[in-house]
Amino acid sequence: MSTPTTYDHTTTGKKKGLLAGIAIAVACAVVCSLPLIAAGGLVAGVGAFLLGGEAVALGVVVLVGVLVGAAVWVRRRRDTAAATACGTGCGCGGRC
Repeated sequence: MSTPTTYDHTTTGKKKGLLAGIAIAVACAVVCSLPLIAAGGLVAGVGAFLLGGEAVALGVVVLVGVLVGAAVWVRRRRDTAAATACGTGCGCGGRC
């Protein structure tokens, strides 16, 4: 006699849900950052073109990266402050 082929559905559903949640979070982060990356690349390219030179172009890229990073940091702090002031715990960032 052979052993029965049973399948445990309880563990795979949780794993698939976790993987789907991680994939959605990564996709959201990528899509939300694309406009900032595109704007930073455009400004860095124009700055390098206008000023010329590789060292200047690298400096412009670093400067734009710092500015974009600071803007993202400020936005996250504002959303966190709004969510804590909201007090609902709905995760809407205070916009509910």
